[in-house]
Amino acid sequence: MDTIENVCKELEKIVADITAKGAANVDIAGCVGNIDKISLAAESLGMKSGKKLIDNLSGVLKSFKEGKSEEGSVSVRVTALDFYIKNVLSNQGTVEEI
Repeated sequence: MDTIENVCKELEKIVADITAKGAANVDIAGCVGNIDKISLAAESLGMKSGKKLIDNLSGVLKSFKEGKSEEGSVSVRVTALDFYIKNVLSNQGTVEEI
């Protein structure tokens, strides 16, 4: 994951998986592990806004697994991250303007 595009593509896979299966049916531990790796890559690429969104999704997934938040909270974070990814990949703004 040495480029912004690669980070976004990996995030797209996670977003698609959560969207297709629903948070209740996703391997949350595995998903969070992957998200945390992507978060580190995003940080090294200077994707500050993206990192915040990624970390937010990771946190709400952990909270959902513990029964402390609802699936709707996960859905909101997935939607925000999906919007970010699409805008970064379409070059509608710099990584930090979104």
